[in-house]
Amino acid sequence: MNRALVFTLKVSVFIALFIIIFYAIDWRDSYSVLNTEGEVILRVEGTILGEWKDKNVRFVPNDTTTTEIIKKGVANDGKQIIISPGLPTYLKNLDLLLFSLGALCFVTSIIILNMRWWWLLRANMFNVSVLEVQKLAWIGFFFNNVIPGSTGGDVVKAVYIARRLSTDKVPALVSVFVDRIMGLLSLFFLACLASLMALNDFPQIAITVWLLSLGAVLFCTFLISANLRKLIRIDHAINRLPARISKIVLEIDRSVLYYRQHLRGISLWILASPITYSLFITSFWLMDKSLGIGLTILEYCFVVPIATVIQGIPIAPAGWGIGEAVYGTLIGKVGALMQPTIEGAEQIWRTRGVTLSVLHRTHVVAWSLIGGIFFLIYRSRNQNRNPR
Repeated sequence: MNRALVFTLKVSVFIALFIIIFYAIDWRDSYSVLNTEGEVILRVEGTILGEWKDKNVRFVPNDTTTTEIIKKGVANDGKQIIISPGLPTYLKNLDLLLFSLGALCFVTSIIILNMRWWWLLRANMFNVSVLEVQKLAWIGFFFNNVIPGSTGGDVVKAVYIARRLSTDKVPALVSVFVDRIMGLLSLFFLACLASLMALNDFPQIAITVWLLSLGAVLFCTFLISANLRKLIRIDHAINRLPARISKIVLEIDRSVLYYRQHLRGISLWILASPITYSLFITSFWLMDKSLGIGLTILEYCFVVPIATVIQGIPIAPAGWGIGEAVYGTLIGKVGALMQPTIEGAEQIWRTRGVTLSVLHRTHVVAWSLIGGIFFLIYRSRNQNRNPR
């Protein structure tokens, strides 16, 4: 397919997603009065003054300058008042302490996950220091925000490690691929565990997660199982390729098969994923608390792995647009289950989901600037070594 056409399609999807998101969330503050059956009998748009999470909220309707005091909750006559802040109000009322704790959890999780790649390189007997691996991983993290998808930085990591290990380029490149596969399997493992809690409420999503996980496991098994390789005649297929291509594919294949000697270590990394990724999930939960959204950490164990996998689709840089759509949809549906009798509950929670995604993604972009600094340092060193 023509590259220009592919690019045009990606941009079109990207723009379409943002348009859908723009109209699917609330930008203005409002409050709704519900009758005893949960039906909205009055909705007033305006501006919230101060903290929206207080029991008594100061509110200025659009058609007046008079400030009203809105009491949230159920009144004596059985009517209920629901406050619906717009996205800007959520961000204005951000709790900086909880946000900072969430940011700390996130960066700690990234450092730990980078150590997985270091372990893979050490398993190949590559003498690369922890500090150097962290630098290269952060450079890749920086480029995740430039290259479409949330895994585009792997290409940059691969280029840098291949330059660093110029005599063993293929095994170095394969280490990046294996690290990504381990990360994907870890997320699927965590999502499978979490989907058990949501089997009744979201059976289709749970089944899809399990099927995708099974597919990923079968793919990896076919790559490394001697018996299955003979069954599908992988070696025969490789030998039938043109000599030049066959040589490259054989070297890649040998590099992948080398990790059969380290299946115990790989399995331990995957089995430990609920611990390592718990920090990543906790960062979302703390930022939820900083915004006042209201989901539990167990619910994020279901939402975050699924959203992380989906937003890796290479359409927009860092998954912008896709992530907001996924978090808005999932949090909207999970939140609506907690308020089944309230009309429009899913819309309220969808706005919260998009707000959380925008906040978390923006803070990720800020952290990625560390990788941008390392990139400039590496570039400067290379220019000094190779003067014109």
